Parts: sequence; C-alpha cells; structure tokens
Amino acid sequence: MHSLVRLLGLGAVLSLLAASTPQDPGSVLTVTRKTTKLRAQKRSFAKPVADLKEGDQLVFQQRDGAWLAAKLGATAGFVHETDVSQKTDVRLSGQGMRESYSTSETAAAKKGFNPQVEQQYRDDNPNLEAAFKLVDKLQARSVTEEAIRAFLLEGRLLKEGN
Repeated sequence: MHSLVRLLGLGAVLSLLAASTPQDPGSVLTVTRKTTKLRAQKRSFAKPVADLKEGDQLVFQQRDGAWLAAKLGATAGFVHETDVSQKTDVRLSGQGMRESYSTSETAAAKKGFNPQVEQQYRDDNPNLEAAFKLVDKLQARSVTEEAIRAFLLEGRLLKEGN
C-alpha cells in the first residue's frame, strides 16, 4: 500500500512537470524576465543572437534539458526555461516576473510583508536606515555580461571560447 501511494504521488508530480513544460513545436513562449538573451548555443555566456525583453513572444521548437530551442521571428536560438512561460495568462510586471518563489519569499508574503510593512519596520528601527541605503545601493548596481564574462575568464572559471 505504501509503495502504491508513493507511485501515485510520483505520477502526479510527473504530470504537473509535463504540463508546465512546452511539448508541442509551434507553441508560444512569453519572456517573463525583464531582459534576457536568445543565444546561439545552450550556454549561459554563449553569443547572443537577439536581445529579449519581458513580454516578447517566441515560437517553441524543442527542449534540450533546461534549454529551449525557440525562434523570435526568423532568428533561431536557445533560451533558458526559467526566462519564459508557455502560460497564455502570464502576468507581466514591467520589472520581470517569476513563476516560482523561494521559501523565505513565500513565508514573508504569508506574514503580510509588503511595502507598508517595510516602511513601518524602517520607522520603528531608524538605526537600520544606513543598512537599508546600502542594500538599495547594491540592488541598483548593474554589471554587464561582458564584465561578468571577463571576470570568469580571468579567474579561470570559464574557458576561452565558451
């Protein structure tokens, strides 16, 4: 009986996974990240063939692991599965949209953490204002893909040509 329950549970999980991943060539994928790239190869730092922005629509071709072969108009390439959704009712925010959230983010939402709660916390803890400003400054920073690639090459974390 125990193994039957586990088998049924596994079947349910596999069904959910299959439902959330594109299966049919020609289906539409919507970009859910603020910005990303359609790449020539299935690698994070592969040469980009197109710049993508949230809301762009791609035509799914096939899946290869976490990478999806897709087309933007006549331009073909690869996009990571976490950057797109096949849902027709995907909500776009203008600041990127994710379909999964960390446990801590979910817990904060359940506790009612929102901008008003954050402001109240700031008001109640003025000694932390300097720390909040540092966090805001860090979050506002942007590093180009070229700078990240150079850093990885210099540290020998990425091989030349990858």
